[in-house]
Amino acid sequence: MSTPGIETKATVRHGYTEPLGLIALLKRPQVKLDAVPVLDLLVIALLFGLLFTRFVMVPGVRVDLPDSEMQMQPSNLPVAVLTIGNRGMLFFDGAVFELSSIERGFERHIEGMAGQNVVLLVKTEGSMDLQLFLKLCRMAQDAGFVQVQIAGEHVPDASSIMPSNAGVENASSHGFLSVM
Repeated sequence: MSTPGIETKATVRHGYTEPLGLIALLKRPQVKLDAVPVLDLLVIALLFGLLFTRFVMVPGVRVDLPDSEMQMQPSNLPVAVLTIGNRGMLFFDGAVFELSSIERGFERHIEGMAGQNVVLLVKTEGSMDLQLFLKLCRMAQDAGFVQVQIAGEHVPDASSIMPSNAGVENASSHGFLSVM
């Protein structure tokens, strides 16, 4: 006989569902990973990776040239200046040319010089494509120029950028390179 208010061991251990047999009917939920949300997260991560990544294109072969104090000997030959603009515009002899019409401009300039040997000086305001330069050299040679020179600015080394040398202009800051 049990007393009201005092619980026996059997009452605590069995619980309310054991007499009906409900524990045997309970099943644990299966833990599984759904593939669709995982694929969604991977696609989003790939999208962010592609959108916010900088792709670096290598422009070509790097050639390290040795430093030299070599200067070109001044010549008394007349010089014609061809300036290549940022967008491939060609400025020559007071006119603007395209690549297809510059050869005729070269020929007219040589005809106007009456048989003198003329040097073509190529200056660029931006980067210049090597194929464009080689094509211009061939056109200049065909037109009758005896030499093609490239005008470039001397790139200062780190010591000349220092504030103590900032106001001093070096006389050899512009150099010429003979091509033909």
